[in-house]
Amino acid sequence: MTTLEHSKQNRIPWVDAAKGLAILLVIVGHTVPTGSFTRNIIFSFHIPLFFLLTGYTFHPSASWSEAWERCKKDAMRLLVPYVLGGVVIALVKIGYRHLPAGAVLKDTLIALLWGSGTGDGIHEPIGVFWFLITLFTARQIVNVVSVLFHNEPKDTIPVIGIISLLGFGIGMFDWNWLIFNFDVSMAASGFVLAGMEFHRHEDWFEAHDVPVFFASLLLTMFLMFHFGYIEMSGRWYPELSLGVFESICASYCVVRFVQSISKLKRPEAVLSLVGKHSLMLMWVHAVEDACFSFWKTLPPFAGSVARIGVDVCIAGVLVFLLDKMKRKNQ
Repeated sequence: MTTLEHSKQNRIPWVDAAKGLAILLVIVGHTVPTGSFTRNIIFSFHIPLFFLLTGYTFHPSASWSEAWERCKKDAMRLLVPYVLGGVVIALVKIGYRHLPAGAVLKDTLIALLWGSGTGDGIHEPIGVFWFLITLFTARQIVNVVSVLFHNEPKDTIPVIGIISLLGFGIGMFDWNWLIFNFDVSMAASGFVLAGMEFHRHEDWFEAHDVPVFFASLLLTMFLMFHFGYIEMSGRWYPELSLGVFESICASYCVVRFVQSISKLKRPEAVLSLVGKHSLMLMWVHAVEDACFSFWKTLPPFAGSVARIGVDVCIAGVLVFLLDKMKRKNQ
């Protein structure tokens, strides 16, 4: 199975479907009560899964010029929505909540600078948008290391592994957080690497599909209930090595589940469509998550369904309008 990143002609349906399922679960996870069984299950894999899927479709650059071109494309795809999202949130706070413009703009600039999903009283948070800048930087880390070491796994694997562990370590100390959420990006590069390695050894995983799946499922349940799980947005890393392993095992189970439903064309088609526009849906969700909170006043199931419906509809309208504008300009 071959892939060309960002190529519409070479999209992998199950990867899009996995992204679609993951972003829908992100919305559910932000709606159900904190500490609930549903939230714990979702948070055990949903963000690492995105990074793993990025790694699966990631094709490292062969030269510095190619890496620079990819960096520019990633900036347009990820950093522009990141900054735009901060501006929209600021405007909503000023116009809808009637908060002081000066204070809102100052807080927004600080939040964009730090790029952190949560605050600690020192760092102003940017909310869900942390994922966009983190994904951008994690991709550049992996790309730079790949070019430096000529895409040799024997060199890139230990280097990216050390960078990832260093990122986790820095994030454990509040006073050492890095701007642009860079410590979390360093940590995330390890999951991107795991996705790349899964792709590289996919034949082996397919040959041992059943035992690996059930072993991963059992390990996921055991580790989550006995040691908890990592939460990258808040730099919550209990039992770090076990938490990382649990996230990878859980992500693998979700990947195999999505691949198994690929025979059901309609569910896969729906999830793939959502996954193709997962970044737009995440952007819409991030804006409404920063501005509104009434979803949690509803029963968890009703609130999750209603929130998904609203976010998907708004994202769909925006995708339609942007596509129409693009066609008009062409």
